[in-house]
Amino acid sequence: MPAAYFAEELLEAYPDAKVILTVRDVDKWHKSVTNTLEVVDTSILWATIGVLASLLRMPNRWNWPMFQKLHQVLYNHDFPGNGKTSFEAHYARVRALVPADRLLEYHVSEGWAPLCAFLGRPVPEEYDTPFINQTAAINDKLVTMHMENLKAQGKRVLDICAYTALTWTMARALYSLVERQSWILQV
Repeated sequence: MPAAYFAEELLEAYPDAKVILTVRDVDKWHKSVTNTLEVVDTSILWATIGVLASLLRMPNRWNWPMFQKLHQVLYNHDFPGNGKTSFEAHYARVRALVPADRLLEYHVSEGWAPLCAFLGRPVPEEYDTPFINQTAAINDKLVTMHMENLKAQGKRVLDICAYTALTWTMARALYSLVERQSWILQV
């Protein structure tokens, strides 16, 4: 869960903290989320993985309900209609909560200089500013995550089948043994 959803709580816990508000163009952000996370949120596959994860008591069983709850709270289950408003409200909320001297509004395209100046750190000369928030890369990670979840769920189903078969075999063997014992005692 992104820490941004807990701005008030984090500022209450760390009242003197410097805050970096990473800024993006709202239309580009909306398009990016529509083509990545929104696909997952409305996916039958993701819903199925979520239901199976819950039934199989998988460690990731909380992911799907958590994202559905976020979708409800942030966008009232209508990202296309409410996403941009939610985005702008978040920026306004952070700006209202953080004094100007402790707030840096930063876009990664600005490079290291403003970020390092704000934090009082030297500018790294040997590293470019990282930029990893690209639709194709995010979608590749989501596909990988889906496949890993499905593999883990398949393994869990096979484990359940193996334990069930073992339990059934042991029960049948025990039943046969008890039946034989009863026959011997009757003779």
